[in-house]
Amino acid sequence: MNRFYFEKLVVTGGGHKTTVIEFKPGLNFILGPSNTGKSLVMDCLDYVFGFYPKKDRPSKIVDNNYGYERITLHLVTDNGTVILERKIGDTKISISGTDPTVDHGIYSVGNTAKKNINALYLHLLGIDEPHSVRSAKEGSKTQSLTWRSMLHLFFIRQADVARESSALLAPGSVGYTASAAVLLFLLTGKDANDLTADEDPKISEAKKKALIEYIQKKVTEYARRRETLEETLSACGIADPRSSVVLVRKEIEELQAQVDAAARESQQLMAQIFELNGKLSESRTVAHHFDVLRQQYQSDIRRIGFIVDGASAIRPIRKRIKCPICGEETERVQDASFIGASAAELEKIKGHLAELSEAQKSVERQQENIIAAIHSLEDKKKALDALITEQLQPQLAVFEKKLEQQLSLIRLSSELEMVCQSETQYRSELFSKETAETSKPSEHNIFEDYDYDIIHGFEEKLREILQASKIGGAASARLNMENFDIEIGGFKKSVSMGGGFCGILNTITTLAMSGYLIDLDRNAPGFYAVDSSLTQLSEAEHKEQSDTIKQNFIEYLISHAHERQVIIVEQTKRMPFIPDESEENGIHVIRFSRNRNEGRYGFLNEVYNPEDQ
Repeated sequence: MNRFYFEKLVVTGGGHKTTVIEFKPGLNFILGPSNTGKSLVMDCLDYVFGFYPKKDRPSKIVDNNYGYERITLHLVTDNGTVILERKIGDTKISISGTDPTVDHGIYSVGNTAKKNINALYLHLLGIDEPHSVRSAKEGSKTQSLTWRSMLHLFFIRQADVARESSALLAPGSVGYTASAAVLLFLLTGKDANDLTADEDPKISEAKKKALIEYIQKKVTEYARRRETLEETLSACGIADPRSSVVLVRKEIEELQAQVDAAARESQQLMAQIFELNGKLSESRTVAHHFDVLRQQYQSDIRRIGFIVDGASAIRPIRKRIKCPICGEETERVQDASFIGASAAELEKIKGHLAELSEAQKSVERQQENIIAAIHSLEDKKKALDALITEQLQPQLAVFEKKLEQQLSLIRLSSELEMVCQSETQYRSELFSKETAETSKPSEHNIFEDYDYDIIHGFEEKLREILQASKIGGAASARLNMENFDIEIGGFKKSVSMGGGFCGILNTITTLAMSGYLIDLDRNAPGFYAVDSSLTQLSEAEHKEQSDTIKQNFIEYLISHAHERQVIIVEQTKRMPFIPDESEENGIHVIRFSRNRNEGRYGFLNEVYNPEDQ
């Protein structure tokens, strides 16, 4: 995280010898008697920080510049140096240096200027994007995050050190809510965009009007749909569609059962027809074979009869032939004995033919019976198919259509119920919205956005410094969220502590918070400066020096000198002791003597109190 601290403060002009205050990275003491310009050092630093004098909050360097003309502040950053020079009485600040991340040129102390000093200091902290924080309890008002709205946590002027109000909240015009919101941003990074903002009343009223118009439109739509559905259901003449559906489904089941039974019987008849057709085919094959055999018998009868008839009409014939073997002639007599055998064979074939005729007649009768059975089965099947296609299926289609109508009515009834419920609901919402008051901006307690884990860490660091300083009741110290101030032993600072204790407690509180921000690696500078934190603190004279709050507080600062730059501006006589200059221990002491003959008289060269001139 970006850090920066002071290197030196230079005041010049007016013919005076240049005034220089050099700071070291560790613990810096600016000590001296009254009226030596110690607080003027703080005023000069604040002036370069962008302070703009007002009637109720003047600047000492502007009103009492003793002829000096310019204030120059040298800062050390993580990337180099930044040099800021402001002419006394002017609103412009000139920027130069070696830090390459800083744009050189002229800046204005006004936050609305294109190049303003606020943006520069936020950049040095690592905050380059604009942020807004909540600025009031009521509504959603916000204001921009600024350098000066957080400066009181790291830079405490004399006028503010002993105040009874919380040191964690900025004095002046920043505002209670805004100041707490700035610290919340530093601790967590949450700005107004991360917090729930109250809606503008005009926007709320417009949203309410638009919502009422929308609800009215929905009521009208549902009312029209309800009327349409009621008319449709009334026209159908069915009081209870669900009961009607039960009856229709029963009818459909019965018809379907009849269709299924007829279809099964038709299939059985078809199987029987197929079987009889098979037998008929076999019978016809047999009949064909019989016809072929008859033809063969008839042919044999004609052939044998021709032979017998021819043989009976001729006498035996003698014929001389020559032997093919011996060559002698011999006489052959034609044998007629075969005629009797042929006649016998003829009678036998005629008998087979007669038997074949009887068998053919039997086959014909069998075929007639099969054909008659097939015709009978086909008639039955035709009747069943006609029953299915011409009677049962049309009836089933009628009932299915009727069922679909009944189911459609049921759907319409269900829709009607839903429409009635929705219409009632929208009417109820319309009544609620019309009778409801437009929401007014609610009060938002910014401390509700704080998380205890964050506060707990701060309290631990606070108690550490309080205990090291030996402040009574330190172990019980906590942050009271009602007034956002520390509480010790159950008592609020503002009602239990005097001005002197308020000064040291405010110093420790801001020292702890600024150090805690660094511990969290959050946005915070690398310096802490406070003016006159010990001035008003008086302690019991009987106490040993080692037991005093002043002694222990200074020793705590010395033991932590290397952690960051701390600047303590204090009257010499209020110090419990004067630390020794030690670069090794990180201690740097700047002393004003208010003695023209001894050391450095005061802050500004050639400026003396009238009584010392």
